[in-house]
Amino acid sequence: MVNIMTEYVDKLNDRMTELANALMCYREDPDYPFDEVKGVDTIIKFVIYLNDTDESGIVDGIYIYMNEDGIIVNAEYFVKEEEDVTIISFSDEQLELIIELFRDVFTINVE
Repeated sequence: MVNIMTEYVDKLNDRMTELANALMCYREDPDYPFDEVKGVDTIIKFVIYLNDTDESGIVDGIYIYMNEDGIIVNAEYFVKEEEDVTIISFSDEQLELIIELFRDVFTINVE
């Protein structure tokens, strides 16, 4: 697992170099085609607050991610404490509960 993570960090660094080079090209030529991006998906993020900010300034909630078809594709639990945000991925079982609970709560209209 550590080796895979190292590979992913290296890949991220490579991608950031590619994107930095693309930005330089774009600054020189606003018509630069930006071929580095091969596709785009639309994901809408809903923020569900589970409590009001308490006296300590801590807020927790759920980030829900929905695709353009209105299907919840992921969700995460978050805790905000002043400027710090901690995000925790749900287990498969927890994610199923969130999907079932919020499946029909939101509707989207993407044109």
